[in-house]
Order: sequence, then C-alpha cells, then structure tokens
Amino acid sequence: MSSKILMPALSPTMTEGVINKWLVKVGDIVKAGDIIAEIETDKATMEVEAVDEGKITHLLEKKAGSQVPVNSVIAIIDGDKNESIQNLIIEKEKPKEKNKKTEEDLNLDKNIQVNENSIHVKSDDRIKASPLVKKISKEKNIDLITINGSGPDGRIIKRDLETYDNTKAPTQDINLRHEVIQPSTMRKVIAKRTLEAKQQIPHFYLTIESNVSKLIELRKKINEKNSVKISFNDLIVKALAMAMKKNPKTNVYWQNDQIYKLNDIDVSVAVAIDEGLITPIVKKVNSKGLNEISNEIKELAKLAKTNSLKPEQYTGGSITVSNLGMFGISEFAAIISPPQASILAVGKIIQKPIVVNESIEIGHTLKSTLSADHRVLDGAVAGKLLKDFNDIMEDPFKIWIQSTDMEVI
Repeated sequence: MSSKILMPALSPTMTEGVINKWLVKVGDIVKAGDIIAEIETDKATMEVEAVDEGKITHLLEKKAGSQVPVNSVIAIIDGDKNESIQNLIIEKEKPKEKNKKTEEDLNLDKNIQVNENSIHVKSDDRIKASPLVKKISKEKNIDLITINGSGPDGRIIKRDLETYDNTKAPTQDINLRHEVIQPSTMRKVIAKRTLEAKQQIPHFYLTIESNVSKLIELRKKINEKNSVKISFNDLIVKALAMAMKKNPKTNVYWQNDQIYKLNDIDVSVAVAIDEGLITPIVKKVNSKGLNEISNEIKELAKLAKTNSLKPEQYTGGSITVSNLGMFGISEFAAIISPPQASILAVGKIIQKPIVVNESIEIGHTLKSTLSADHRVLDGAVAGKLLKDFNDIMEDPFKIWIQSTDMEVI
C-alpha cells in the first residue's frame, strides 16, 4: 500500500514551504524517521522525516523558489509508478487565477508609467515595431522606448514616427531600468504579515525618554567583574519583563474576538538576518538572571542567523524588543508582530544636557516607543507599563537585585 509524504506545517503561521534539497532519490529505501528533505519555511530551514518504511517511487520536482502548500503531496513511498505525482497534489492553483496572475506580472514587467499622460517605458526586448520602423528610428535617432504605439496591441507603426516630436520626448530616468528580484519565502511572509498587522491591528504609540546615566554605570560595574559581558539590550529585556510583571494586564493578546492572558513573560528579541527579520523568544524572563538572559539571547541569535531555530523558539511571546540603537537610530515606531499585543522600539543612547534637581547636567538619554494593540490595551494600561519600564531603567539597581546569577559589585 502506498504512503504519501505531505508538506508539513512546521509552525502555526506556515501556509506553504519551499523544498530546498532532496536528501533521497527515487528508488531509495527509507524507514520511518529518515531525513528525506530540507524545507524552507516562513522562518527557518527545517528537516522532513519519512513516516513509513518502503521505496521512494515519486518525488515532487524541485523548482527554485516554488511554493508548495501545506498538506500537499511532496513524495510517495511504494506508489504506482505509472501515476504522476502532479495528479496527487491536494491543493492546486485555479487555472484562471494562475493565468490572471501571469498576465498581471507580464504587464508589470512590460510597462512602467512615467507621467500622468500615460507614457510607458518598455523593455528593449519587447518593443513591438516593424523592421521598417526600427530602421527609420535608427536613421532619425528616435528612441522607440519613449513611443506609445497606435497600432494593434500597442505596435509602433510608421505614422507614430511621423507625428513624433523629438524635442518633446519625455526625460527618462535611468532608475526606471530595473531588474525583478524573486523574494525569498521569509521576505514574502514578512510582506504579508506586516501588511496584515498594519491593516487589522489598531496601533497606537507611546514614547518615553529615560535618563540612563545610572544604567551605563551599572553595566560598567557588572562587566568589570562578571564573566559574561552584559549588553544594554540584555538590561532592556530584563527591565521590560520586570515592568510587565508589575502590569499583568499587558501580558495578553487578542485573537478570534477573545482576550488571551499569558502566564509566563516571554520576551521576543528582533534579530536581523540576510533574508529579513526573525524574533526568537527568551522564555520566562522574569525568573531569569542577566547572565542567563545574555547567554540565551546570544545562542538564539546564532541559531537565527543559521536558519536553525525550531518553531517553538520563535512562535508566541508576550512582547518584542526591537533595538536599532546600534545603527544610530534615535527614535522609531515598530509594527506589532501578531498575535502579540505590543512591541517596544528602542533607539540609541544620546549624550546631552538634562535637568537634574533643577540644575543642568550632561547626561545620557534613551527614547523608547511602545506600539500597542488598542483592541486589548488602553492608553492608561500601556502608559503604566512604559512608565514602570522607565522607572526601572532610571533606577537599574533593581535589575541587579533580581538577577541572582550576578557577581557582587
């Protein structure tokens, strides 16, 4: 009896995947648990195992970048060799939709609008013109790209050249010459999810400026004696978890018209990789010390950059920290990553004059912007979270006290 191997759903958000590499070939004998392929998901590259024992009789042809829907057949064990695997794929694209998409893509590649008079720039290899027209255009130094043809299907005819005024030809921007880059699976998912997040989640934003002079001193003292080098991001993650513990109403998310309250405080940390952005999660941050948090963030970042994260390491989370301070960004607002209800965007530390006890001193400030989902968080609730975070950042000794794995300073 034949056995079908399906494209697995390797994470709750996965709807399709790409077969990066087959590790078996037709005719190979496999047993349950054998690794047969590498699949690129929306977040990472994962391995797919055989579920039964037998001979591989069919493999879905691997085309670069081609998307395969979840639960579609990708391989068959002990199947009928006379039957094509294409006939066994569960989810097929509707021919009409596929043709429509192809036509739209063709039109997009063909023409780019350059002004309100609907003049189009066409790619050189798709200009529709007769040999006579091309000959005349060369003799008169006329660029056919700038002409809209009046013949059938936009074909440029002799009459178009006779009415052409070379002095009124539209100025071409060399930037309109372009190449089409096929986005990766991760980039497509990022594009889809961020669009959905901005369209479906009612964002509101709160910004606070913290005096982090004491935080800088604390980090310096810690790193003088500590075996693990603590970063400002480690301190921020711990401070945010402490603030969220004081505000349990913020450890929630909205889904299917219901509010879900989380028991643990899991903080996602945005990590930039070549293909885009991924947010691995530090679990139960409120019960961990700085050393443990720092080591875990470093390890998760390493796994993220090698596409080795497991779904449970990047799925869920209470809140995300996105820090662009290392790029010189002083302030920004981030897009919430569903199903979370908030994300904290952190800028760089700036040295400037500040008022302390009614006198001006040179200090260090840091701006943090909280993006919140108004369906589940009101302004006062989100504002209290940000205020408590600010208080901890300005009096960071509390962070050290709650980190039992730290050296005495």
